[in-house]
Amino acid sequence: MSSLLKVKPLGPRIGAEVRDFKLAASSKTDILKELEVGLVKHEAIVLHAPDLSPEDHLDIAKYFGEAEVHTYYPNLGKGFEQITIIDSKLGDRADMWHHDESFLPSPPIVTMTHAQVLPPFGGDTCWISMTSAYDALSEKMKQYLEGLQAWHDMNGPMTDALRHNVVTHERYVQVIQKEQRHLHPLVKVHPITGRKALYISPTYTTHIDGLPVSESNAILNFLFSHCQDVNFLFRHRWSVGDMVIWDNRSVIHNAILDYKPHQRRMHRVSVFQRQSEKPNSINSGN
Repeated sequence: MSSLLKVKPLGPRIGAEVRDFKLAASSKTDILKELEVGLVKHEAIVLHAPDLSPEDHLDIAKYFGEAEVHTYYPNLGKGFEQITIIDSKLGDRADMWHHDESFLPSPPIVTMTHAQVLPPFGGDTCWISMTSAYDALSEKMKQYLEGLQAWHDMNGPMTDALRHNVVTHERYVQVIQKEQRHLHPLVKVHPITGRKALYISPTYTTHIDGLPVSESNAILNFLFSHCQDVNFLFRHRWSVGDMVIWDNRSVIHNAILDYKPHQRRMHRVSVFQRQSEKPNSINSGN
């Protein structure tokens, strides 16, 4: 059977693209299966899809799992509540390295963002392969990290946002009172590929459980620096109509805020694993 998608790698460790992406009704299921294989292999995949409709956006999201209705970002409205609007004109920003919502017990597994309005310059997004970062650690460090867990907490970024007048005090209190924090392993195993990945970020990860403060800080600071090696990175310069889908289980990302006072508006859907589903095995290729 011939491939329906032409997936072109954009980097040696992370990143690929599909040109002229169309979600044809007659072959939708097969297209989405191939898209999932490409995503699992390349961890972040760019779809050049200026004609992608909100319906298509949701169809892709629902293939991967349960699409999130975000608790405080605005959305496209009735029938499209799962499509979140991320707009710099509203003060929205994500210019820090993070997994999406890692402070939740079960964070999103996949995120997909569709570019609507872009600044004349800047506004790139970067992704880091946390599987490649893990693979590059020494065997002794891998052994040391095995079994350790770290806390992921929403409070730190919200406090920083308040200090920079990005959120109101009322919004700050609302989020803080939710006590959104959770303990996750420092190293997670991808449910499809079986590859190990570091599961930390300088944004949400506060400390390693059970370690002295000085030791926890030293280990985390080393890992944060190690992960940001350019060899593990993919950077995308957006065009209107581009959609990037990334595997939130194995990458962190950073939306660079270098385009003020211009506008950057994205439509985003984050996807949670269905409670009724167990991970499937997929041949992600070599």
